Amino acid sequence: MTSWFNLAAIALGGAIGSLCRYGLTLTAAALPGGSTMLGTTIANLVGCGLLGALSSLDPTQSESIERLMLALRVGFLGSLTTFSTFTAESSMLAGEGRWGASGIYVLANLILGYLALILAGHLVRWWIQT
Repeated sequence: MTSWFNLAAIALGGAIGSLCRYGLTLTAAALPGGSTMLGTTIANLVGCGLLGALSSLDPTQSESIERLMLALRVGFLGSLTTFSTFTAESSMLAGEGRWGASGIYVLANLILGYLALILAGHLVRWWIQT
């Protein structure tokens, strides 16, 4: 059952995640040769990696752990990562006739995101077992 504490945890995580996302975008756009698309890709890859790592943990079920996972997974990572911006940016590239760039952008986000999720999950499981 959802409590006000759970909703507050998600809201706090979401606020922090959205601020981190904005900071990443500004930083990536300010880099020489950087762009907002680079920021989107970095945010998505970091989010996939963190989700993979968090999914590999087997915390003792308690209300506080559940609340922390909601804050991190739903709030923070939900705000940090951005499928809608990724979709809009890839659509913009295609709309400009830059089909190759759009395809590379889509494949890079999907394949690298999947690899980040799997690798982080394996690393966390390995670290816990040692």
